[in-house]
Amino acid sequence: MKRFVFSLAKVLEYRKQLESDRQLAFSKAAEIFRRREDQLRTLAAELTSYQNAMAKIGTGRISARELALYRSYLTYLETQVGQAVVWLQDSGRDLETRRRELAVASQEKQVLEKVKDSKRAEHDYQLARQETADLDEIGSNNYIAAMPVAGAGDSV
Repeated sequence: MKRFVFSLAKVLEYRKQLESDRQLAFSKAAEIFRRREDQLRTLAAELTSYQNAMAKIGTGRISARELALYRSYLTYLETQVGQAVVWLQDSGRDLETRRRELAVASQEKQVLEKVKDSKRAEHDYQLARQETADLDEIGSNNYIAAMPVAGAGDSV
C-alpha cells in the first residue's frame, strides 16, 4: 500500500504560517500596549507629583509669571495624560483584534490537523487490514502446500 499523503498538506502549511504571522502580530500589539501602559503610568505619576508640588508652592508667595509657567506645564501634563489614555485605548482595541485573529487562525489550523489525523488513522487502519489479508493469504497458501495430496501416497 502507498505511504500516507495528506492531500491538504499545502493548505495546512499555509494555515500554520498564517497562525505564526498572527502570533507575531499579537506579540507586537501586546508589546505596544505594555509600553503605552508604562507611558501612561509614568505620566500619571509625574502629573500627581507636579500637582502635589503645586499645592505646596501655592501656600507660599510666587510671582504671577511663575504661577503661569507652573499652570502651563500642568496643563501640558494633563494633555499628555489624556493623549496617553487615548493611545492606550486604541492599542487595547488593536490588541483585542489581534487576539481574535490569532484565535481564528489557530482554530482553522486545528481543524485541518484533526482532518489530517483522521485521514492518517484511516490510512493506518486500511494498511493494517491489507497486511492482515496478505498474511492470511500467505498462511492459507502455506497450509495448503503442507497438506498431503490425496492419492499420492496410495499404491495399488
